[in-house]
Amino acid sequence: MSAYLTNLSYENAVYATGAGVSDSDVQDLQIVENWLNRPASEWAVQKIGVFQSKIEQYSYRIYHSSRYGKHPIAKLIPAFTLIQYANEALGYDGWSLEVTNVNVTSCREIGGEARAVNSGESTVELKYEVLTEAHVKVVLKDGTYTQSEGFGKAVALSKSDCFNKSKKEAINNALKKSFLKFETMVLDHEKKVASNYYVDGLYGSKQWSKQSS
Repeated sequence: MSAYLTNLSYENAVYATGAGVSDSDVQDLQIVENWLNRPASEWAVQKIGVFQSKIEQYSYRIYHSSRYGKHPIAKLIPAFTLIQYANEALGYDGWSLEVTNVNVTSCREIGGEARAVNSGESTVELKYEVLTEAHVKVVLKDGTYTQSEGFGKAVALSKSDCFNKSKKEAINNALKKSFLKFETMVLDHEKKVASNYYVDGLYGSKQWSKQSS
């Protein structure tokens, strides 16, 4: 039947059970399309290719500069550069960032620098060190998505400043990892296509085209 349908979608379908059928049984029958680390459409494959070419050009310039060592590209490329490339390749409305979890893993006082006070004595300003872990999803408008975790660390006089800085660093770290996963996704997708891995068709019920924008 699905071979003749071009707009089949189970996204909003509601499944119910009748007499003699348990909830666990119906879960096995549901069609669930999961586009984690898998392109949901030809549009995604094309746009991710454009996005990846921009990253490769940046990598080429970085690795051919004597100022940098052989560090992973995730360490060298700023988050704002990846955001710029994503906007250019995918469109401003072609992707979104979803922060799914932020966890403060550590918050402790640490000794700061000694400073003089009016009495002539010196005192030590206490600082705070906060470690934060964040989980994010980068979702393309056709449903394709990647997810990653990132970590941040900050030291400041204020707990709130510390948290905000470490949270931002953790989210940026996770965002970069998620963006950089798209290359692996497409390479893995090409291998699976060549081996006829997908039994539900290349894009399941998705019917996007290269012209979708």
